[in-house]
Amino acid sequence: MTPYFFTWSKQASMVPMAVQGAENDEFVLQDGRRVYDFISTSFQASFGHSNATIIRSIAEQLPKMSIASPKANFPLKEQVSNDLIQLTGCGEGKMFYTVSGAEAVENAIKMARRMTGKPIILARKKSYHGASLGAMSVSGDWRSDEHLNFAEGTARIPEPDTDPEAAGAGEVVRKIGADRIAAIIVETVSGTNGVIIPPASWFAGLRKICDQSGLILILDEVLAGFHRCQTPFAFQVFQARPDMICMSKAISGGYIPFGAVWVNQSIADFYNDRVLVGGLTNYAHPLGLAAAAGVMEIIRHPGFRSGLRELESCFAAEIEAMAAEHGASAVRRQGMLAAIEFGTRELPGWNAWVQRGLYLYTKGNQMILAPPLISTPKRLTAAFEVLKEVLAET
Repeated sequence: MTPYFFTWSKQASMVPMAVQGAENDEFVLQDGRRVYDFISTSFQASFGHSNATIIRSIAEQLPKMSIASPKANFPLKEQVSNDLIQLTGCGEGKMFYTVSGAEAVENAIKMARRMTGKPIILARKKSYHGASLGAMSVSGDWRSDEHLNFAEGTARIPEPDTDPEAAGAGEVVRKIGADRIAAIIVETVSGTNGVIIPPASWFAGLRKICDQSGLILILDEVLAGFHRCQTPFAFQVFQARPDMICMSKAISGGYIPFGAVWVNQSIADFYNDRVLVGGLTNYAHPLGLAAAAGVMEIIRHPGFRSGLRELESCFAAEIEAMAAEHGASAVRRQGMLAAIEFGTRELPGWNAWVQRGLYLYTKGNQMILAPPLISTPKRLTAAFEVLKEVLAET
């Protein structure tokens, strides 16, 4: 038994992946075998495991200033904040920094409740927003079932597949009363709950509800942001208009724990003459900012965009071929994120895939794929060949 816990696992039966290193789009096991990272670790390793640009950016920051007061102002903080605000395409606003996606969600919820003075947050049942107490309260999937949380402060809206115009969500608001609801929080595109891709009409409906009822629209882009879903942020695909955006994971490529919340100008203005009761010891940590600066440098490079378009085309073609060859019952894909379902077939668990050189997420009949954005069509195709071999054998 190890002297530490493994997450989301029964400790006695957990068989860990014995890793000695990682580079590019692969893990290197202790016996020398290489494992293709088909899920970008936990969706954060979008730019691979040994990206020279991110490593250089962190290394250059270390001797300059490796720790900073949350109240400090310095050029890197200004630069990254302006770059992130510009990347959202939402106009002016401000950034609030965290060290994880769950903390981004926590602070977005706290701000929404503080600004409106109202207690209830609307959220979907098929959702996951993080493992901290507040984030788990608005999450709806199995990961929140065993924990006491603030469930009395959360109400559920219908899923977008059954409520494409958000009319049902509007009915929930009417039943509860807009005077008791602070915000609606949704994942723009969900991850391990099945890569659910709502129609643009759903986001338009939620926006209309928020505008008419004085609610705040919080979009959780922790998993979907930073070109995972084709555009810089997934909400841009649907022309949605958020009031807050939660970010993490690929914001730093996973190299430094880091997260952020963008808020629009009216929320920013609310705190001009009110105390912002919130913050973290490692707020706007210089090394996290440096990693984010490296990510921004990567995604601004023309070669990244052209390479990503080629990779997306390969990803789409390989999924289509695999689905046809192995009788997939459903495929949902947005950019470099996909869910494939195989009828009543029970897929092998993650450890069985590792034995064949692939690291991916499966649950029941469903697999989730999210390869690193810096992979190559040749390497991706080779990984799909192995994937199809395993499917044929099972």
